[in-house]
Amino acid sequence: MTDKILPIIKKIRNNNPVILNIANSVTQQHVADAINYIGASPIMFDDPDEAEDLMQVADGLSINLGTPNDHVFKKALLAGKKANQAGKPILVDPVAVSASATRQKFFTELSQEIDFSLIRGNAAEIAAICKQTWKSRGIDDNDQNANTADKIALAVRAAKTFACAVFISGQKDIISDGRDTFVVSNGNSQLKTNVGSGDMLDGILTSALAVENSLVSAASASAILSISAEIAADKYPDKPMSFLVELFDQLAKIDDDVILNKINLSKNTAI
Repeated sequence: MTDKILPIIKKIRNNNPVILNIANSVTQQHVADAINYIGASPIMFDDPDEAEDLMQVADGLSINLGTPNDHVFKKALLAGKKANQAGKPILVDPVAVSASATRQKFFTELSQEIDFSLIRGNAAEIAAICKQTWKSRGIDDNDQNANTADKIALAVRAAKTFACAVFISGQKDIISDGRDTFVVSNGNSQLKTNVGSGDMLDGILTSALAVENSLVSAASASAILSISAEIAADKYPDKPMSFLVELFDQLAKIDDDVILNKINLSKNTAI
């Protein structure tokens, strides 16, 4: 099914949206590069006093809670409120949210203070914010037995709970607003091998939402990374570092024709 896919790369490259990132300190360079290579423009920052000014310049906000502390929370809260006031999209990634009380507290408080456009995480992270039992280990989703229907139901539940779109990453990416759900079945296992691939996806998704804040925009953007990964893996099937370098090359080269030709997409609509 490709009739609902947007020409998302063209939209991003034509508009060059500025993306403000509250990034995981482990992966900031990869995130900035991914955003830049697809045609958007990243801003990273450290001082909370800059948050409101920078959000005035930015077209979208990506909040990654991978390395949380009070400093990060203040940045997220200030930038998030400013983004809400300006009607700009906000993505939040509740990294390993069940692993510590601090992560749970920060996500809960942000969700009470800020209206998110999209929450992205693996199934274990999304289950945790919904207080649903799921197997996990740190940042990893360990429940290999969960089927696609279970994850769709989880995404729908989360979308209704938080009144925003929800994106569950995995072997199949699932994107739902509580009514319509897209499943994108592209990608390669080396994305999981390379730490930070999910954080890169956060930046890519926010870039897409900045040019069109819609469910189909997020579904279209999910294929940017996953299809680039498939192409990179064809060249380097068992060399994860070489794969990563090639992945960035493919992000810089990929176009909408490639996405349209290779995307494996299905859609479900709740009754």
